[in-house]
Order: sequence, then C-alpha cells, then structure tokens
Amino acid sequence: MKKILLLYAICLWYATWANDISGIYVVTSNNQESYIEIFKKNEQFYAVGFANKDNIDSGNDIKNPNPQLRNRPIRGIVFLWGLRAKNNKEYYGGKIYNFSNGMQYYANMEQNGNILKVRVSKDSKGLFGKTLKWRKATHEEVSHIESKRLDINTLELPQ
Repeated sequence: MKKILLLYAICLWYATWANDISGIYVVTSNNQESYIEIFKKNEQFYAVGFANKDNIDSGNDIKNPNPQLRNRPIRGIVFLWGLRAKNNKEYYGGKIYNFSNGMQYYANMEQNGNILKVRVSKDSKGLFGKTLKWRKATHEEVSHIESKRLDINTLELPQ
C-alpha cells in the first residue's frame, strides 16, 4: 500500500510541475549576463529581470515609446507575459518587450533540459525573428543572488 501511495504522489507531483518553466535563468544580451525570474500566475508565464551578474545598474527604460515611462528603472519591469504551456516542453502565445529598442515582439519557447530556447519574432508564427537561449541558473548561482530577487506578488503585470 505504501508503494502505491508513493507512486501516486510521484505521479501527482509530475502532473502538477511538468509544465512549469518557473525559475531563475541567466540571459546574455550585449555581452552582459543578467538574471531573470520566470513565474506563473493565472495559467500564464511571466518574466522579470532583477540583477546583472556584474552588479551594474540596468538603467532606465529610455527607449519606451511612452515618454511617461522612460524614467522607470528596468529592474522590476515584467518584460515577458501571456506565455502558455502547449505541453511539457513547448510554450506559445507570449509577448516580450525589448528594452534596447522599445519594441514588443511575439514569444514562443521550447524547453530542452536546462536550456530554454526563446523564439522572438515580429509575427505570431515565429517565421521572422531570432532564437535566444536562456540557461537555468544553478543552485549555487541562485544562492548568491537570492537577496536580490523581487517579490513577484507585488509586480505590475502587463495586459
């Protein structure tokens, strides 16, 4: 009986967490490594940047098309939203904001071990764009930046 309960608990855990890409990732952009957190709310995935590996301030959102938002700090802005799980490896329907040019793009993802392939494109099918690779942070990396993480329950989520 104990073996059956254990097997049931393992299956329940897998069914609950198999579609979950939540966690801390290392993202490289313009030769700079940053830490982002992907989190799930209301069956959708979001991402927020919270630290740079070299502790350099990310600055403000100066390329934002809305002049009233150009003075807001980049740290803490939810830049990926609306991503949904297709299955336990593929995610679709997201939008991603690029701080470098102030543009929004479509985003789809594919999980392959500790690598998340992020397809960013101008079209929803992903034909015209590029693929980025985000690496899931190790436990050691996370332990060094734990104090810099943000409270995801207080973040403003894009629509």
